[in-house]
Amino acid sequence: MEELVPSTHNCEVPNVQRQEYSLLDIDEDGFCSLMDDQGNTKDDLRLPSDENLAKQIQDMFDEGKELVVTVLKAMDEEAINMAKEAAAGK
Repeated sequence: MEELVPSTHNCEVPNVQRQEYSLLDIDEDGFCSLMDDQGNTKDDLRLPSDENLAKQIQDMFDEGKELVVTVLKAMDEEAINMAKEAAAGK
């Protein structure tokens, strides 16, 4: 949704952060174990609610591929929104 606001008015917008993590594991409940570039782990995110993306991530992980997932954070909510195969040599 888009809103037009005059330049003289204040407008609140969410602060969105994007972070990439290596996918280490997916447990039987769908929680993902992730690791950032500094080696810190994160275990509190589930597979995405988008069934197609969740299936794609699960299938690629089950095939033994090394994955990098993108997590978006806004308004104290975090969600995995993209996955890709890690570049060779990383």
